[in-house]
Amino acid sequence: MTKPWYWRSLPLEKRTGSEVFAALFRRTAAPGIATLLESPYPTPIDHPQLNQYSICTGAPRIVDGIPQMWTPEVGEVFPFLKKLLQQGVAGDEEEFTPPASHLPFTGGWLGWLGYDVAWEIEQLPHNKIDPLPFPIAFWYEPDCFAVLDHAQQILWLAASDASGLDELEKKLAKKDAGKEFSVSPCPCIPVSSSLPLFLTSQADYETAVNQVKKYIQAGDIFQANLSLRFQASTSASGWEIYQALQKINPSPFASYWQTPWGELISCSPERLVMLQNRQAETRPIAGTRSRGVTPEQDMQLAQDLLSNTKERAEHIMLVDLERNDLGRVCEWGTVAVDELLTIERYSHVMHLVSNIKGTLKGECTTIDLIRATFPGGTITGCPKVRCMEIIEELEPVRRSLFYGSCGYLDWRGHLDLNILIRTLLLAPAFQEGRGAEEAGEAGEAGGVNFSSSSSSLSSPHSRLIPQHSALNIVWGQVGAGIVADSDPEKEWYESLHKAQAQLAALKMLDNQ
Repeated sequence: MTKPWYWRSLPLEKRTGSEVFAALFRRTAAPGIATLLESPYPTPIDHPQLNQYSICTGAPRIVDGIPQMWTPEVGEVFPFLKKLLQQGVAGDEEEFTPPASHLPFTGGWLGWLGYDVAWEIEQLPHNKIDPLPFPIAFWYEPDCFAVLDHAQQILWLAASDASGLDELEKKLAKKDAGKEFSVSPCPCIPVSSSLPLFLTSQADYETAVNQVKKYIQAGDIFQANLSLRFQASTSASGWEIYQALQKINPSPFASYWQTPWGELISCSPERLVMLQNRQAETRPIAGTRSRGVTPEQDMQLAQDLLSNTKERAEHIMLVDLERNDLGRVCEWGTVAVDELLTIERYSHVMHLVSNIKGTLKGECTTIDLIRATFPGGTITGCPKVRCMEIIEELEPVRRSLFYGSCGYLDWRGHLDLNILIRTLLLAPAFQEGRGAEEAGEAGEAGGVNFSSSSSSLSSPHSRLIPQHSALNIVWGQVGAGIVADSDPEKEWYESLHKAQAQLAALKMLDNQ
């Protein structure tokens, strides 16, 4: 059983999520645990509903001496999440109900689901390995957290006890708060980065594109997303890279995770699925153009995207896929597309976006909704299962966390998960080549057993991470949707273009 939080509200005073997170929770020394789920502020004019809230959380709660964090293995992930929600609330519900019950997150768990959790949902081949050091699933219950309501300009603080609230408020009120809130990479720290190395050659990628086209011609699939991984070495921290990315490409589903295994940095524009008060919605992105140099050129490119027959057909196909996914767990007749083929603009690109809603069936749970929609069809292709089989055949390594999801699971059953695109993973250089199996050993003790010891900071996970490392390895993954008339060379360069913002962030730090 979990326990209630103590609450306090303060004026937000136009602080950003990054500023509040830096002041309250970020640890400068690894391997601290802290999470930022950030929407941009000032809120963009377009689609302000996507940017109302940011969430900052600190380290896990300690219950009976055990940090409340877990790394369930594939095969145990969804039963584990179901048990989380079944824990219930300690004491009566009136005591637990927060004064700000309208907030999307009022306590619960934060975590991620790597793409490879798909192997728990479908029967898929096992042809490749995951060489990265991150557990495929990671969830934890924070000891304290902050929710920023950018629209109302209210900062809500929550802690496990009243003294925790006092401590949080003191951190915000420190005389040197201006320095604490600084989110500029420190110019006194020399930062250097190597040129990115793409782990698939252009020739191999184009060969794989042609193979996908053969599957399309044979009638196996209509479209598939084919990705490639790149890596670079850098002396920058993940937090510095995140700050640089947020300056270049602020996104409504951005996130930063500081963990024992490394740092996750994401400027994702795409929501996988949200659930609030039994209302589910998913927001697929499919169709991309570069931004124009002038407003007139930008408008012309947007019109070209909207009128392009191929882009519209591909987008509608994926909207239908997401409608079918929601339809499996939503009431008959409630699934509807309330936004279709709208334009969303970001720093380097613009996208075609739609939004699909539905009312969750009475017998279905939050976990059923995740299973029905994971992974997102926009990063697999259509039909989803056959595309995942082809991806496993053609991509050289497992996707790991890339194209999975991260976000929160509220104790009330509310949920919001992004899709981990425009994402970087960073870990100390000596960890390169560690397999997921080795990194997952520490989670086995806790797994889904709430009465026994869970994976914690004293586990073998933390021994993989040094207190200080001069060099980090950063990984990214980008790709393109392949259709029957795709040009292999153009798809290669489209994939490289999608890495532009991440690589620009590293270059920005080089020039500090």
